[in-house]
Amino acid sequence: MIVEIKFSHGETTLFAHTTIPIVPKETILFTTDKGLNYGTALRVSPDNAAVLTESEVVRKATVQDLEKISALELENQSAKVRVRELVQQAQLEMKIIDVAFNFEKSQIFIAFTADKRVDFRELLKALATNFHSRIELRQIGPRDAAKVYGGIGPCGRPLCCSEFIYDFPNVSIKMAKNQALSLKQSKLNGMCGRLMCCLTYEDDFYKEAQKNFPDFGETITTQDGKGRVIGMNILKNQIKVRFEETIKDYDITQWKGSHG
Repeated sequence: MIVEIKFSHGETTLFAHTTIPIVPKETILFTTDKGLNYGTALRVSPDNAAVLTESEVVRKATVQDLEKISALELENQSAKVRVRELVQQAQLEMKIIDVAFNFEKSQIFIAFTADKRVDFRELLKALATNFHSRIELRQIGPRDAAKVYGGIGPCGRPLCCSEFIYDFPNVSIKMAKNQALSLKQSKLNGMCGRLMCCLTYEDDFYKEAQKNFPDFGETITTQDGKGRVIGMNILKNQIKVRFEETIKDYDITQWKGSHG
């Protein structure tokens, strides 16, 4: 079996082989090329030759493991404070997003964001002196940072990326146009400053529905004569048509009747 694991904030998910029965949301320990690590099972599926991984699930977390993980989480918070101090001392323009030890504390993972390239060679020396562990510094994007921080979206619900999105979708402004949404960036951007992932959720529906509508700006024939399409409401199945002296709304079935 293959299990998908969320194992460290700021990291992508990881796949591992398992011969142990695992259910989603269980805390498990597994091996990687970085040593023994811990994480949460997201989903389990049959073996798939397309999934290349050398990681193996070692065991479900025991009571003792969970106690150690709780202690590690506290150490992670203390380590984050220290890393930020070292960054400030080095006067580097980078923002520390997350710091996490692996289960054995043989490695410390540090996720950061930066607007430009950062020379952190001296910082690495200071980190090695302070933590006596193998250091992995990884620059992540603003969407990954928002995923780590979490928060509440404009819809009033927790951010999708911190709840259930594991691979970020490709989002374009055209999706907002398809849905006739306001094109103001302040309305379309999420906490990460990028277009909201939820714009992709209904995009296929709108693209398919638009096939039944005339194009924006098209001159069409209605029961009241010829006019130009200046708006449409796909959810209400309506189009807005401008005539020489008036503007009228039509149900799409009325236009189809005249059009046919």
